[in-house]
Amino acid sequence: MKNKTATAETLFGLACAGDTGALAELYKNGVSMDARYSRLGEEHSLIMGAFRNRQWDTVRWLLAHGAKLTRAEREEVDNRYQETRLMAEMQKVFIR
Repeated sequence: MKNKTATAETLFGLACAGDTGALAELYKNGVSMDARYSRLGEEHSLIMGAFRNRQWDTVRWLLAHGAKLTRAEREEVDNRYQETRLMAEMQKVFIR
């Protein structure tokens, strides 16, 4: 991509598709990866777009290049983390 600008919708689509090559090119040209895509009355970060689409390498790349979660997404991640920890504790009980 030779554009020095990109819409949040375009960035979100690239993140969801796992296209780190295109994201890297935009980043190299000065585009911030801390963009928010608004849909259905909510803001979505590029990280969560990639995360929800299981684009793990893209999530890691975005984290390393300045992308941040929204407050609601941070709460969601924290809740999921707590659920995962509790599931691990429950497994210990059932595996005995």
